[in-house]
Amino acid sequence: MIATPAHEIPLDIRRKAVAVHEAGHALVALLHKRNVTGAALHPPHGLSGETRFEGASELVLDLNAKADRHFIEDAIVILLAGQIAEAHYWKKLAPLYIPRIDSHRTDDAEIHALRSHFALGPEQNAMLMGYCTDKASRLVLNANAQAAIDEIAATLFDTLSIGRPALDEILARHDVVEGKLRVARHPWGRRV
Repeated sequence: MIATPAHEIPLDIRRKAVAVHEAGHALVALLHKRNVTGAALHPPHGLSGETRFEGASELVLDLNAKADRHFIEDAIVILLAGQIAEAHYWKKLAPLYIPRIDSHRTDDAEIHALRSHFALGPEQNAMLMGYCTDKASRLVLNANAQAAIDEIAATLFDTLSIGRPALDEILARHDVVEGKLRVARHPWGRRV
């Protein structure tokens, strides 16, 4: 399959992909009880974006603390959620476009930095990433979550930003709550 160059994909289609990507991050971050303040697409065209967190400064983590290890694992899931949501969007458009997605570079770099805290061997690293990808997929691809992601993305597409109150309303409207979508933790290998 030949990738479709970005300039051949209409601007509104690419903008919607970024909106879906950020909606995936925001939804899964909220499910993980992170202090999300909102999400935004960057002007002028909305071809990049960010999910915003309160107090998102440098964290000092103790890998001997179970809660901190889970925090890192959940952060990887949140990062993967944006990629999975966006991939699902593009899959629906596959008959028209096969994009060369480069919007994941920043997420991939953050995932790499988070994984490096664990100092895992190749097999354990593959298990971690498999588990995190599966968990993010289950959360993002749930029917209720998909409806919420679509609504969040539509708001982002139209206004370039969405705040926490609107995110909370959308999740409530689509019955996206922690207990209904969360998947159980799975030990993916030796913890450091």
